[in-house]
Amino acid sequence: MEDISPLAVDIREMRLDDLDHVYCIETSAYSNPWPFQSFIDELTRNHWSRYIVAESEGQIRGYAGMWLIAGEAHITNIAVDYSFRRRMVGEQLLLRLIEIALAEECFSMFLEVRRYNLPAQRLYSRYRFKPIRVREKYYQDNLEDAIELRVEDTTSADFADACRARRVALAAALGKEDFYDDDSSC
Repeated sequence: MEDISPLAVDIREMRLDDLDHVYCIETSAYSNPWPFQSFIDELTRNHWSRYIVAESEGQIRGYAGMWLIAGEAHITNIAVDYSFRRRMVGEQLLLRLIEIALAEECFSMFLEVRRYNLPAQRLYSRYRFKPIRVREKYYQDNLEDAIELRVEDTTSADFADACRARRVALAAALGKEDFYDDDSSC
């Protein structure tokens, strides 16, 4: 039987020596994965990128990344190992990306999501991401449309309240007093 209990993970910056495992997750999560070299470039050449991994028991369970450009955060990837989906790993990664973006003083955030990826859309809506536009035939593998979701003002009380509420809910689901052991805050 599949374990769908929430899984607490440690989140840290992605390193080059993580890429073999990250790429295994990438190729199983996406039918049109990024080239391996793109991940190397993101970590070594793109000074606007921030990439993180989620670990448990010394193994990478998921990863996420974004670009921080001109006060905006563009979430480029969130992927979780298939065996660990539906266990709040993706949400923990999303919350950490949000906190990194806030620490970098980003005033807005956006991402693209497949039109029919309703679970992801529900997750993003909990953090006040709103649909802005449809990008027709955005995904090359099947020409599925993407919906661009955006938080226009990361400094708003509504956004802060949503992040705080989700942080409390995550901590409770994970059986922790607080979501992080450090001083991070949303």
